[in-house]
Amino acid sequence: MITDRFFSSFEEGDPVPRTGVAGSGPERSPAAKSGAGFTGLRALRFTGADGGTLFDVDLATEEHDELSYVVFPDRDPEYTSTKTFLGVEFADGGTLTAALDPKALYPDQWNLVRRPLPPGRRVRAITLTAHGSGWIDDVRIANRTPRSGDAVDWVRTTRGTHSSNEFSRGNTFPATAVPHGFNFWTPVTDSHSTTWLYEYHRRNNAANRPVLAGFALSHQPSPWMGDRHTFHVIPGGPLAFGHENEADHPYQYGVVFDNGTAVNLAPADHAAMIHFAFAAEPTVRFHCAKGSVRVSPKGTVTGYTRVRSRLSTGARRMFVYGTFDQEGRRDGRTLTFDTPTVRLRLGTSLISLAQARRNLENEIPAGTSFETVRDKARDAWQELLGRVELEGATEDQRISFYSGLYRLFLYPNSAHEKTPKGRRHASPVRRRWWPSTRRRTGAKVVDGPMSVNNGFWDTYRTCWPAYALLSPKRCGELIEGFVQQFREGGWIARWSSPGYANLMTGTSSDVAFADAYLKGVRNFDVEAAYQAALRNATVPPGHKGVGRKGLDTSIFLGFTPLSTPEGMSWALEGCVNDFGLANLAEALGKTDDARYFRQRALNYVHHFDERTGFFQGRHRDGRRRWTPEEYDPAVWGFDYTETDGWNMAFTVPHDGTGLANLLGGRAALESKLDTFFATPETGREPGSYGGIIHEMTEAADLRLGQYGHSNQPSHHIPFLYHYAGAPAKAQAVVREVLERCYSGSDIGQGYPGDEDNGEMSAWYVFATLGLYPLAVGSPVYLLGAPLFPRAKIALENGKTLEITASGHGPYVAGLRVNGEPSTRLWITHDVLTAGARLEFTLAGEPARWGEVPPSLTTGDTLPRPLTDITEPRHGRLFDDSSRTQVTYTGPAATIPYTVDGPALPVEIYTITSGTRGAPAAWVLEGSDDGRTWQVLDERDGETFTWHRQTRPFALAEPAARRHWRLRVLRTDGRRLSLAQWELLARER
Repeated sequence: MITDRFFSSFEEGDPVPRTGVAGSGPERSPAAKSGAGFTGLRALRFTGADGGTLFDVDLATEEHDELSYVVFPDRDPEYTSTKTFLGVEFADGGTLTAALDPKALYPDQWNLVRRPLPPGRRVRAITLTAHGSGWIDDVRIANRTPRSGDAVDWVRTTRGTHSSNEFSRGNTFPATAVPHGFNFWTPVTDSHSTTWLYEYHRRNNAANRPVLAGFALSHQPSPWMGDRHTFHVIPGGPLAFGHENEADHPYQYGVVFDNGTAVNLAPADHAAMIHFAFAAEPTVRFHCAKGSVRVSPKGTVTGYTRVRSRLSTGARRMFVYGTFDQEGRRDGRTLTFDTPTVRLRLGTSLISLAQARRNLENEIPAGTSFETVRDKARDAWQELLGRVELEGATEDQRISFYSGLYRLFLYPNSAHEKTPKGRRHASPVRRRWWPSTRRRTGAKVVDGPMSVNNGFWDTYRTCWPAYALLSPKRCGELIEGFVQQFREGGWIARWSSPGYANLMTGTSSDVAFADAYLKGVRNFDVEAAYQAALRNATVPPGHKGVGRKGLDTSIFLGFTPLSTPEGMSWALEGCVNDFGLANLAEALGKTDDARYFRQRALNYVHHFDERTGFFQGRHRDGRRRWTPEEYDPAVWGFDYTETDGWNMAFTVPHDGTGLANLLGGRAALESKLDTFFATPETGREPGSYGGIIHEMTEAADLRLGQYGHSNQPSHHIPFLYHYAGAPAKAQAVVREVLERCYSGSDIGQGYPGDEDNGEMSAWYVFATLGLYPLAVGSPVYLLGAPLFPRAKIALENGKTLEITASGHGPYVAGLRVNGEPSTRLWITHDVLTAGARLEFTLAGEPARWGEVPPSLTTGDTLPRPLTDITEPRHGRLFDDSSRTQVTYTGPAATIPYTVDGPALPVEIYTITSGTRGAPAAWVLEGSDDGRTWQVLDERDGETFTWHRQTRPFALAEPAARRHWRLRVLRTDGRRLSLAQWELLARER
């Protein structure tokens, strides 16, 4: 509870300031209403010439008193305005001494600042120290009673909504749902939008009050992907309100409008209940932009919605069935009631209208109270969030942490339903089955689970490791739902929204699911998951929404050429995925695959330009995109997805030692990282984007050098200091990010960029616990400095993981694991899940602690992937393309090859099938003179699951031969066809 003791919003009748000039507020802001204060119509304009006493006051401070205000610094190149701050002068001549970090303030947007006041002092003035120019509003001294409650009670679902397409502080919306639920339910400020559904401030009305356009059914994975199946419920207006009259919980959204009408919403999995308490005429109107809605005077609502954004691939129809608890008078799609209190139950289905009614009766039967629905949803969230107990965290830290867990467990979403025939779903990845009707979806209805709404390029980094640690059973269930996509459509989506969206780089479900299996998650079909990953890694896709782009040549070249847009990013993400796939193959006993993918994980070296010290794109003939004189790592785009050369210079999270060796050693890696964090991001080098995009501005405004924590490609970079032997530098960066980049929860901010499907939240959760899953695809975490004195995690297996931190400061000075001293900078998953106690000792100065973690590359040697010794000039079987092939006249053939130059020791050979008969049995032979042949490998009973699939086969011993021949003995068809044959050797 907040009790104001002094307040001014610079409106008529408010206390008058002694400096500055009251005006109409900022002319423009990317995420706030222009021409208004933060609240009200006025704010205080300040310039560097202003300063001194802002208000004369006379009050004695009490326990829990604080000074707070919102400040809008104007943008300037040096961020001068962010140095502006308010303080107080005490009657005894003292002032507030705690320093404020100007980097915590963002330019061109409102920032909330709260400063605790010591009790038992008398305040005689509120002071202004001004720099640059900008605006100040809502100056108050208030008493804030400390909050308390369960883990779920700390969540703010409006966190991240003070955003727009121009600047992101989360780009979220206040989703009310059950964990990983079928639906979201949300208030909306724009009922016509499928992008920014709820904007915290920018859509305020002429009086600068927030306004709701209604309440919506939603399935939005992100505003950039867009929403689908929207359906709006609109109570009688006007719908203006204040955020102070809003309850934004995961299990309940509630608001009291300015006219006194109150609306509360509580979710079930496939249904929801909305409670209306009208202060004006009790009317409820329904709206669907594309679809059909019918209402009955008896209080029933039926219809379907076919709203979908451009990227809502695979979305068909969603059906809605609802009932009010009383009858009403109908006028079109509006019902008017005779009593002020009305309850609406709504059920949904992707299968049929009958199934929507069935889902409603299963989850919210007639007669169910609103409190029952709300409490059941609350219990589901508390069961998950309450697994982590924090001690010593501040209120802001608790809000950030538990809101992060909420975002983590909000996605991905289920798309299946409980039917009389069992669990079924309308497939988002199968082609349309029958024509849509008012009662049927038009999609193929299939047995089994289905998971949707995930951008794996984002979530593989932290979300999936967090599921494996905190909720392994749920993790396996979600994976099984995505594996179902492979069974039905032949692929797992790169970006599921809900089907195969053509967006982002990498097939990152490969490494995410491998990581889960290697961490002990077993309740999914790992063989099917492996086959899905194998297809991603070895078969060129038939359409753009699936698979790895450029794979038809990159699999043979060892790099992705410029003919593939953002090809270098595709290549580096491919290395990460191949690393996870290699480890999974090893665990499953697929040794040939393991050896092959492990060396492929080193292919990042082929994009490294030793002349510049950066990764950059290559033409097919090997030339770099830029000469050293032309190359600028601060330029965005071209080879880099949503970032620049600096932030892609460290995209080797799976092989820190290999990266260090490539740069010249651990000292060279440390120096490179130091320069990276010391080089300012200007946000003014758009490169191939042709103009400033929001990610550029956000990265610049963080003021962390080139480090763009505002976007996922950079999230792992601080932890590479561990491989430079300088973990204290990582600890300093991470602590700075935790302390200032996740602020602003109370005014709809809270994130430094897009909070994509829980990834930015999961980063925060891991970092505060002193853990980080750098090398996803291996059961290892790097260690950092915990933020809280104590965190206790109730693991799903009944064990407890306890992490404590004594001392003060961001640096680790020592660690004891289960009572024993440890100098390792890493810890394995099995140690944590066995129930561990990690006792960190922290210090204010860097400490010499920690051994360099293990890596794919060992020692000080350069990473050396295998090289194909065949040459394209020898024909289509060796032309580095699986788009060409050779078809033979029968099912058997003998294929010779003579090496140009010296013979190198071949370790692995690959065969790529064509589009007709694939080889089933063969002999590989080698010869020094072309006359005497030695059998080097024999295979029988082999299968190629897909056309144009590349399969590896390891030799028992490396063999250096000048002459080679592949004798295919049997084929699975009438005529053999092959697309490629490689001989992979280690260069001397």
